[in-house]
Amino acid sequence: MKKKFSLTYVLLGVLLVILLMFFVERTFAVQIHKHNLISSTEELSLRITEELKDGHNSFSTYVNGMSEDEIVKINHNLDGFFGYVTTYSILRKVNNDVFLVRFDLEVSDNCYVYQKLVKGIEIEDNFNAERLAAKTRQIIEECAAESDYEKVVAYHDYIVTHTKYGLLEGEEEDISFTAAGALLHGTAVCNGYAEAMELLLLCSGVETYMAVGMTDDGTHAWNIVNIDGDWYHVDTTWDDPIPDMGKESIHVYLNVNDAVMEKTHTWNRSAYPECTNMEYNYYRQEGTAFDSFNDFKRYVLTEMKTTDRIEVMVTDSERIAYDCGFTIQEGGAKAVSWQNYEDGDYMVMVIALE
Repeated sequence: MKKKFSLTYVLLGVLLVILLMFFVERTFAVQIHKHNLISSTEELSLRITEELKDGHNSFSTYVNGMSEDEIVKINHNLDGFFGYVTTYSILRKVNNDVFLVRFDLEVSDNCYVYQKLVKGIEIEDNFNAERLAAKTRQIIEECAAESDYEKVVAYHDYIVTHTKYGLLEGEEEDISFTAAGALLHGTAVCNGYAEAMELLLLCSGVETYMAVGMTDDGTHAWNIVNIDGDWYHVDTTWDDPIPDMGKESIHVYLNVNDAVMEKTHTWNRSAYPECTNMEYNYYRQEGTAFDSFNDFKRYVLTEMKTTDRIEVMVTDSERIAYDCGFTIQEGGAKAVSWQNYEDGDYMVMVIALE
């Protein structure tokens, strides 16, 4: 009887251990699945961006069904605004598909500025980030824009009129690809223009992305911004004339939809929000969008009495209808020259009078 009693306890003990192991394994698997399991490069890119925005220098997560080659190339899926991955380490292999990976991160100066101006976190031992933060705050205060639309227009015009397209010389060349190139040095390429726009908007509470795609000139960067729930393309680089014209800017690519943008730009549509609206297009908001020649003519004849430069958008696909000879015949101008941008149902005209 005594032996039978002992054997019963042993069997119960073994059963409890098995149940406990099963419970722990199931709990562990549920925790991974619910809280810390990433299954695509898109998810991983978002997680990395959030970690960088929070100022973290490293984090660990489980990845599922992703090849090591995808992990190695993860920086290709980041816009780099907040920083990038420097190294990664596989800490544990759960099975053939699931790995625990540690990512080490390099936080950008843009991120430090965002933390300081938006989250109130002070910058320590980073002189360049402090300078950029002070300049960003100064521009935001000087522009004094209130609505999201006003902020987008104000920062677009500031960047265009204070930045020259090109590369800085010597050791500073890499700065041309950053927000600091545009805002602190006044010289940048498209990536620097787009970073500067993103920095100003994010620090002002406007949701935005830096889009990366292609044009006939090669790889290109611009912004996609959210205004009242709708997304719009903004390309400050292409709105900055070359050669540089100082305080003059154009607004061809200020708040346009995919239909306008796809005429000259290509991008991965699945990676960015869809832009379908034109309500906050610059010309529509400013009252300088015309769909008839008579309205266009009436506006130009009125404006040329007080200005020597007129910028409008016309939607009549008959380009010949917008011959500006009437400015001389009826308006008394000595000479007039104009330049067309785009074609079809979205054509911007800049008219210079003498």
